[in-house]
Amino acid sequence: MSQNLYKTDKFSIEYIPAVDILKGSFLKCSTSDEYVSAIKAFKEVYERVLPRYTFWDNTRFKHIITPGEQQWTDDFLNYPGAQKGVTKKVGILVSQDLLAMLSVYEIFEAGRAPLRPGFFAHEAQALEWLTKKEESTAPLPDKDPAIAVGWNAEKAKVVIQVEMEAQDLPYYISRFRRFLNDHDFLKKNLPLFQELTRQERKILSMIIDGQQNGKIAERLFISCETVKTHRKNIMRKLDCSSFRELARFGLFL
Repeated sequence: MSQNLYKTDKFSIEYIPAVDILKGSFLKCSTSDEYVSAIKAFKEVYERVLPRYTFWDNTRFKHIITPGEQQWTDDFLNYPGAQKGVTKKVGILVSQDLLAMLSVYEIFEAGRAPLRPGFFAHEAQALEWLTKKEESTAPLPDKDPAIAVGWNAEKAKVVIQVEMEAQDLPYYISRFRRFLNDHDFLKKNLPLFQELTRQERKILSMIIDGQQNGKIAERLFISCETVKTHRKNIMRKLDCSSFRELARFGLFL
């Protein structure tokens, strides 16, 4: 049995003690003021309850959260909550407003809080996932999206249509954005990569693979000092100051 802890005509909060779930429901949310007010109310109750799981009913959520509001939500609610180390999972019922839903997803994608929510179309699915203690990460899509490729003769362009479950959209949008980011990186840094010699490219591959100077020298029949020189030249040519930056160039290999 749930306990009603807060309710207005726009937002409600209930606690389900049997499974230690704190549930926030957006009854109406289409403005910034309504969103901020709901988050403040939820935090006040959250601090008192400190639940193991949180569950958000966003089926009526229509506010597109701005980047500034996303940052504020992470700083005000998500990150401080994660620092307490109490809440283990976050479940979210998706809105039919896709842009609003994506703006919710981006809070977790760009934020500092380590929790990654599970997105669901039905409450029963969400509650089942939340209470499965052996699972700590958000579920992966059960089915691959249906992809249809067509041809727009008038514009001479390819048209790709993708059909998927609503709760899987954030997952695939995230991966599509990574693809676009990788494409932008490749396009921007191709001239730098082309400056590398064949030997430098080979050594770059071995560095990214985690091989140490001695092992590289042994495999290429050169001295460690020569490997060190190659490393410096590679870092300079690729304009990198850390291994993390250098590792991205593995996209070219």
